[in-house]
Amino acid sequence: MVGHKIGGVNVFGGGLGLYAHGHLLIGGVGVSGDTSCADHNIAWRVRNLLGLDHMAASSSLPAVGGVSGDPARPDNIIFDITANPNGGTGNSKSGFGHPTCPNTSGSAALPPVQP
Repeated sequence: MVGHKIGGVNVFGGGLGLYAHGHLLIGGVGVSGDTSCADHNIAWRVRNLLGLDHMAASSSLPAVGGVSGDPARPDNIIFDITANPNGGTGNSKSGFGHPTCPNTSGSAALPPVQP
């Protein structure tokens, strides 16, 4: 690497939408610095601490859609990659799968979103 730049682009950084009361999308929060899984979990907790995770169904609004299949965590990271029997890259059943990361707690333990 002598004479070359070290680094690159992390395409898996943790970023989430910020939702105010009434499911109003007001911005986003992004975190990058550790593993992608840790970045996601930290961004999730920041959004929750800010009180900007109003995505769950209420008496007057349906839930904000997501791809995770978990209504309590609709935009959660998805770990569904399985080995490809033909070799190469693994297969994601959902098409949105993310590889697991070392030393990161499960995303199912993150706080649920609010109505």
